[in-house]
Amino acid sequence: MLKINSKIAELIGMHIGDGTLYKTNRSLVWELRGALNEKEYYDHNVIQLLQTIFHKKFHAKFRSGGKNGCYGVQISKKEDTTFFLHYGFRPGTKTYTVKIPEYVKKSSHSIKLAFLRGLFDTDGCLRFDKNHTKNNYYPKIEFDLASKKLIKDLSILLNELNFRNYIWNCNNSAKLCVAGKFMLHKWIKEIRPKNSKHLNKYKIFQKTGSMHHAEVAQSGTALT
Repeated sequence: MLKINSKIAELIGMHIGDGTLYKTNRSLVWELRGALNEKEYYDHNVIQLLQTIFHKKFHAKFRSGGKNGCYGVQISKKEDTTFFLHYGFRPGTKTYTVKIPEYVKKSSHSIKLAFLRGLFDTDGCLRFDKNHTKNNYYPKIEFDLASKKLIKDLSILLNELNFRNYIWNCNNSAKLCVAGKFMLHKWIKEIRPKNSKHLNKYKIFQKTGSMHHAEVAQSGTALT
């Protein structure tokens, strides 16, 4: 069985969420990219995690792509990129085929939580519904994934960890939702996300009990 710990599990979650592994004429390349307002998350969390695992310095920076560009990290050294091959990933698109690896499914409680943290911080969404009221007060943690295998695996894993969830199909993707105040507080306490795009929303919600577009704009995140 592959060696796995919480640090590695979190990186695997990040890779499944927003990572890319591809070949060029010269080398194998791994990238992880996010929105420009996720700079703090990359500088203080992603980079620190990579340095802990690989025992060397890495740097994140602005990169082209999308409407306004993005922010992220790129690795091309063979001794680093082979890490992802070792843990079962292959170069090329994983959008429709990726799933939770067996070594994560069979791992300890803490490792599963770390995996979910990496996945949520890179590819999850925290939003608040009005539910026929004036305020966006009802929290929903959501994943919108193209891989039906991944959404099914994720639902099973969350059930094992006592996170109530439901899934549904939407166009060419599948969605999963963990809803309600109790589930949100449990999520923050146990998953311990590190991305401020989630944490800023949660702090406002804790303080006011609801969410408004102006408040979210001030926190530096979008209400999604």
